[in-house]
Amino acid sequence: MGQAKNRGTKEERIAQAQARGPAERGAPKSSARAYSAAEYMTANMAVGSLFTNLTTPASIDANVTEFAKMLSDKDPIPLTCEPEPWSKQGCCDMNVEKYIEQHGGKMLCGYRLWYNAPDYIEGERHAVWTDGNVVRDVSFCDSGEKSIVFVPDDRGFEDAPGKVRHTFIKSRQGALAKFHEIEQSMVVHMPREEAWNTMPSYEQWQAGTRSANSFFGIG
Repeated sequence: MGQAKNRGTKEERIAQAQARGPAERGAPKSSARAYSAAEYMTANMAVGSLFTNLTTPASIDANVTEFAKMLSDKDPIPLTCEPEPWSKQGCCDMNVEKYIEQHGGKMLCGYRLWYNAPDYIEGERHAVWTDGNVVRDVSFCDSGEKSIVFVPDDRGFEDAPGKVRHTFIKSRQGALAKFHEIEQSMVVHMPREEAWNTMPSYEQWQAGTRSANSFFGIG
């Protein structure tokens, strides 16, 4: 269902890590360790194959159901992407806020799922619109996906981790956890206003404009 998620090549992601020094990443929390690009590269090599061909789950199978229960007590929902022409890439929460200004309703937060069946799945923090009955995804996927599987929860957009990863291969779970720790220590999110002013709209994206999300992606 849809195209595989475009995460950039391993070499591109490593180059991004090497290009960012500690000052640009921001001071780490006192309990967090600062990792080097070499450590990131080693960790990535151990699990990188899990991230190939990530796409929207074609069906809500046993693995998807199991992972959804790790995220929330709500059931996963298949949704068609229905962006507005002005919807901005990587700005799902702001897209919903603007849609609410025009149509009322409220924001529903949760996770958009990406799946490399049957080995690996991840949840990416996401926001959609609802009026209490209808649920609509007013954002678009820069990979070209036309639909998503969304797992709602009761938390605010910024009140939960931006990404949750899981592999069903037990022997690789430790390596995945290490990679996630290292990657998250390096993540840099574009400020909201800058993202809204910088990222292409759906109309621009349809016309061929392409832009990479901020380091390792934005919401």
